[in-house]
Parts: sequence; C-alpha cells; structure tokens
Amino acid sequence: EADRRALLMSVKRWAFEAAAVLIAVSMLGVMLWRMSGAENMTLPSGQPFFGDFMAFWSAGRAALDGQGAHIHERAMLWPYQQAAAPDVRFYAPWNSPPTFLLVVSALALLPYPVAALGFLVGTALFFGWAIRRFLPDGRAMIFPATAPAVLYQFGTVQAGMLIAGVFGLALYMLDKRPRLAGALIGLLAIKPHLAILWPVFLALSGRWRAFTAAAVAATLFVLLAGLVFGFDAYVRWFESLAGSQRLITEQRITTPAYASLYANLLGLGVPQLAAMAAHAISAVAGLIFACLVFRKSDLAAAGAALCAATLLISPYLFFYDFTLLLIGAALLGAPRTPLEYAAVVFAWGAGLTVAIGEYIALPVCPAAAWLVLLCAIQRAGSAAPLPAPAPQL
Repeated sequence: EADRRALLMSVKRWAFEAAAVLIAVSMLGVMLWRMSGAENMTLPSGQPFFGDFMAFWSAGRAALDGQGAHIHERAMLWPYQQAAAPDVRFYAPWNSPPTFLLVVSALALLPYPVAALGFLVGTALFFGWAIRRFLPDGRAMIFPATAPAVLYQFGTVQAGMLIAGVFGLALYMLDKRPRLAGALIGLLAIKPHLAILWPVFLALSGRWRAFTAAAVAATLFVLLAGLVFGFDAYVRWFESLAGSQRLITEQRITTPAYASLYANLLGLGVPQLAAMAAHAISAVAGLIFACLVFRKSDLAAAGAALCAATLLISPYLFFYDFTLLLIGAALLGAPRTPLEYAAVVFAWGAGLTVAIGEYIALPVCPAAAWLVLLCAIQRAGSAAPLPAPAPQL
C-alpha cells in the first residue's frame, strides 16, 4: 500500500512538472514574440519595454532631480518616460509611498535598461533563495520558476518577487532570529497594504521581539523617507490614493491584470456596491479564519494563512502580488489531500488570469488564496493545540 501511494505521488509530481514546464515554455515563447519588434525601449503595442518599471525609474529619476513635490503628476513624470522610451504611448503613474521612492531613487542612478535588468535579476534571485528554504529539494524549484505570476514579471518588472521574498525570508528567520525578521518586516512599508496583517500575526502568536523590531524598523524607514523627501510627501501620497483606486473601480488598466475579488467582479459586470460587499465579506471571513490559525497552529500553517489572507483583504491587487501565494503554498509542504493538490495547482496558476482575463475576468486569484487558507485551517484543526508562547523580552 505504501509503495502504491509513493508511486502515485511520483506520477502526480511528474505530471504537474511536465505540464508546468510546457506552459512556461509556451508563455516565454509568446512573450519573446511580442517583444521581438521593440524599438527605442518601446513594444509594438506602445507600452514601455520592462513595463511597470518605467513608473519606478521615472519617479526615482524625477526625485533625484528635485521634483519630488510633483511626483504624482502626469505633466511632470511623462517627459521622463518619453526620454527613456521615445515612442512610448502609455503613461505609467507613480502611486507608491515615499518609502518605496527611496528604493527606486537608488535604482534611477543607473540608466533605465540597466536598472530594470538589475532589479529583475536581483529580485528573482532573492525570491528564489527565499522560497527554496521551504521546498523539499532542488527539483521542487520548478514550482516557482514556472509559475505564471513570476514569468509575467519578466515583462512587467514589478515588485512582486521582492515582496514575496521579504515575506519568505522573514518567516524563515522568525523564530531563529526574531529581531532580524522584524527588521525585514519593516521593509514592507514600501507596500503597506501588503503588510497589514503582520502586526496581527505577530501579536496573536506572541512573537513580541519580532513585533517590536518590525515597529522600530518601519518607523525609522518612514522617518528616513520623510527626512529625504519632506513629510508632506506622505500627504501627497495619501491624496493620490483616490486616483489609484479609480484604476480599479473604473477598470482603467488595459491589461487583464486585476487580481482582487472586487476587481474581478467588476470585470464580470457586477454592480460596484455588490462587488465591494462580496469582497468585504470575503476579506472579513479570511481575516477571522487567519486569526484563528495564528493562535493555534505551527509556523508553517500560520505563515501560509498569513500569505493567503493578506491577498484577500485589499481590493487593490494585481497578478504579480500573487507571487506571495507561492510562499504560502510552499510552507504547506508536499500536498497530501485533494484540497492541498488543488491549492498547489491554483497557487501556481493564479497568474494565468493575465491570459484568461483577455476573455473573461474569472476570480481565479481569490479562489487560489482561499484554497491555500483552507489548507492552513485544515492543518491547524488537525494539529494538537500549541502551548502559549513564552513571553519575549
């Protein structure tokens, strides 16, 4: 019986890996074909080569030129983008906080293509190194290396791998070096809507050393950005959030990159109030279940719940944010039940919404996050209750 189960698991693994590699090769082939006609750092579609990184680099370059007060204005940022890609026809807005502006300003010291390639390779290696901590063997790296959410970032050059890598490394170090883990968590101030559950997780699990270190690191990071760019930069960023949300509510983005339940329902023609109500119910339910897992489960299940619930809360999410769900799935280990197999497959394939969304805005990403969260709940329910953690001074 044991030999039969082992053989069945091996066959399933080979089938998944073969399908993943085949899909990944096909995706890369299509991406290379679409990039083949690029001229002057501009794709034939009129979008900038390296995609969303254009917003990062142009904002950083403008800040270095002393234009930080106008960083969210198209009239100021557009000339920088045209200088980097003369034929570009699509404007890439800057809508991130001053903390992230610190990072992209350092990148903007380099020419646009060099900065983009450096950021892409660096974040890919960082993410790969972080997720490898949770995978059983080197062969399992096929799982993240072929995931559509990762591969599409070779075209968009977004921050998804950076955020996922910070999550993964912080979780890996959390009980080994809690203060260092907390310092890493503080770096998530570059994307506050993706860091929102960390304080809850750390408090409910009694990890107070990491909690304190994260609070100190985030505060110092925010203060440093304020000293460099002026604290009124935070006021301008908050004022820009309304425009960012309109990207979702008015479905302004031309690519099918939306990943929140709210945005997917809007894409299916659901009225805005109904879509927001459904999203709110899903987010609150995800938060409640995650909190229960935080209190009673081991770090692997709790970390998976943290990753999944984080991706259920914000209505402002895109496919690249679901790179984080690969960390959650890896934390659960090798799948053992049909639910866990489904969670792994959906977590891997969440980024396929970019292709599926060309035809219909199915809520694949929210479904994937719920599957991983349900697996974490199942693991927590089947495990013996954990003793209360010792106070950390």
